[in-house]
Amino acid sequence: MTAFLILAVAAAGELPRTKPLEQHPGIETVAGTVEGPGGRRLRTFTTAPPGAGRLLSVFVVGWLSCDSVELTGTPRGVNRLIQDVVRKSGGLVFRVDKPGAGDSEGDCAKTDFATELEGYRRAFAAFQEHPRVDPARVVLLGISNGGGFAPLVAGDAPVAAYVSVGGWSKTWFEHMIDLERRRIVLSGTDPAKVAALLKPLAELHAAYLFDRLTPAQVAERRPHLKGIWYDEPDSQYGRPARFYHQLQELDLAAAWGKVRAPTLVVWGDYDWIMDREDQEQIVRLVGPAARLLVVPRADHGLTQHPDEKTAFRNMGRGDYAAAAAEEILAFIRAR
Repeated sequence: MTAFLILAVAAAGELPRTKPLEQHPGIETVAGTVEGPGGRRLRTFTTAPPGAGRLLSVFVVGWLSCDSVELTGTPRGVNRLIQDVVRKSGGLVFRVDKPGAGDSEGDCAKTDFATELEGYRRAFAAFQEHPRVDPARVVLLGISNGGGFAPLVAGDAPVAAYVSVGGWSKTWFEHMIDLERRRIVLSGTDPAKVAALLKPLAELHAAYLFDRLTPAQVAERRPHLKGIWYDEPDSQYGRPARFYHQLQELDLAAAWGKVRAPTLVVWGDYDWIMDREDQEQIVRLVGPAARLLVVPRADHGLTQHPDEKTAFRNMGRGDYAAAAAEEILAFIRAR
């Protein structure tokens, strides 16, 4: 029998909810509210089997985009992975929508990283207070951008294990130069022309990130770079320039260097967004408790394709990497 709950608006502080919640067989789903930075209310989703005892508990640290972590329709890729963790882990799973995503208040397109991170930290504090969370069996599941900064969410709190799916650990500038090279190569560029195309992009990213400018300001100050930028004048991937200035300030290697909990680092070998070296660095930093799971033919969205160029064109639209998902689930259940 499918068990689900819709959390009523019990107090003025609760976010209103009118549409039905996602449903999972034998799982209770509760929509809640956490007060985020600036008093903005953030939507949370807590799923768990019925009962009163403490459980293995998973806190999800999500991606960079403004997409909600709510599961709707037929989930694909990393959303399907979250659904599998909800339905098959036997534990409590806690998700939060960043400001402006889903039901959460705010404007995601204008929210910087510092604000987003503070929202995650407040949600994690609420998660820790949940009566069914076993504090000795807390797992952080970080996905994409969240797979890089997940240790910053937990801080000094005890964590039983980390799962990083398609994360990063170098500086954001290094990440972007790696990404730009792969994008140029996979677009079919003549190999002899790759360096010539990459050089002005590297100059643009350096000014954008190190001088804390918007892409439009870079082009204004350096006219020879006009026409190089392929996103919005003041933003990138739907997030404001300041978001990336703050990512560049992070020292994720230092953060991962403090982690000694068992860590599973997951990366698809057709992932053109994140570099394999970032994953290997996390494993080296954590030490013997960490291992790398390379998913064959998988893209950044954890879907598989016949070849790398197809993965580049159809990211997130391949076949779900079910075998890798089962390995991730086994790692989580073992906590």
